[in-house]
Amino acid sequence: MLTNRNIEILKIIVLEYLETGNVIWSKLLLQKYDLWVSSATVRNDMARLEELDLVYQPYNSAWRLPTSKWLRAFVNYLMEQMPDYFLEVENKKSDTDVKNIIDFSQNIAFNLAKNTWEIWFFILEDENIMNYSWAGKFLEKNHKRLWDSIFSIIKMLDEKQSFIKFIKNFDFNSQLNVFIWEENILPFLKDYTIIVKKVTIDWNNAYIWLIWSLKMNYSFNISAVNWIIK
Repeated sequence: MLTNRNIEILKIIVLEYLETGNVIWSKLLLQKYDLWVSSATVRNDMARLEELDLVYQPYNSAWRLPTSKWLRAFVNYLMEQMPDYFLEVENKKSDTDVKNIIDFSQNIAFNLAKNTWEIWFFILEDENIMNYSWAGKFLEKNHKRLWDSIFSIIKMLDEKQSFIKFIKNFDFNSQLNVFIWEENILPFLKDYTIIVKKVTIDWNNAYIWLIWSLKMNYSFNISAVNWIIK
């Protein structure tokens, strides 16, 4: 069982990681957050969280990172308690014609991608249409991490029909699909998170597909994908 302080420290570790990309030491944690306990107590709490596989210690030091187990629990909570962020776009109805929905998707792609440098896809299955935005910026930002996997991404972008066929054969649920770390359905993107929403437009299957870094604003991104098309 976790104490309230365990949970509070876990939340701090995750928020620090998602907001800054940095790990946090026990002394710094106490300097930034008013927990009213000693550094030794915080280290003990971190060790407890590590025992439960909620954080892990990549090196022999006093700091921890959140595990995929904790991020999965965090994402599941967000999907159940979805924050209703205001997105400055007009919500399109199911009777919108294909031409307009493609224009709409391209506009959304640009507005999301320019703020994240991550890849955004819109796939219209029955029309064999795939639009994406910011692929170049994503590859530029992530090329050192991706190494040879970068060629798999370029191949995926070039061979649109093969990628659409792969999407057709995959069993997505009708709500929201979030794949984290080792759950990722694309083997060359294991260090990333993919968010997919399947929708129906004019009786055609369509997919909103976002590839983001593991460290991201999960609340906003999940909400954005979930509310772009309803």
